[in-house]
Amino acid sequence: MHLVRFLALAVCVFAGATALAQSPAPTSLGGIDLGGDAARFGRYLHQGRAKPMEDAPSLSRRNIKASGAFRGGYLLAGTCAFPGRVARIKLKYADDGEEFFRRLSGALMDRYGLPAEYKGDLEGRVLGNKWSFTNAQGESISLIVQHSDTEGLDHDKGNVIKLTNWALVEAERRCYEARHPQTSPPPAPAPASLDGLLPR
Repeated sequence: MHLVRFLALAVCVFAGATALAQSPAPTSLGGIDLGGDAARFGRYLHQGRAKPMEDAPSLSRRNIKASGAFRGGYLLAGTCAFPGRVARIKLKYADDGEEFFRRLSGALMDRYGLPAEYKGDLEGRVLGNKWSFTNAQGESISLIVQHSDTEGLDHDKGNVIKLTNWALVEAERRCYEARHPQTSPPPAPAPASLDGLLPR
């Protein structure tokens, strides 16, 4: 059943995988503007200070309140090149059903054309579509909507949507690395045996 669901969605997606969406890039999600100053959207955010991302210290995270059709989410903002500018918005929908995901995907296809990439798994536990854009400033923008049947380490159960400005993410990474140079350790010698590196 999962394979059938996957193939039914993938046939449509892969048919247009070579063509990127031609519509203008989306600029906001849930009332928050991508590239805008996070301080302007305080009414949507939980109180408290932004927290640095452990695996991406060039970005800080602010949690978004539940509101209307959204269960909540977060935004990521710059800390170095463009402090406070929103680089990513991720929201979770209150409706976590697969039928709602299919309606969302259909509406997004009507608005932006066929997705550029399928963002699910082969088993059908995760379904997803990705649209890619270039905005008026020449920046790379991605829009991803996903549905997951199970809670896991890599995916939230239910339906999520993510809007990301990758040019801002990359600018923040480069700025942070320039301000925090690290000396790379010398490469470790190749082990003579893999026996101690394997699970038992």
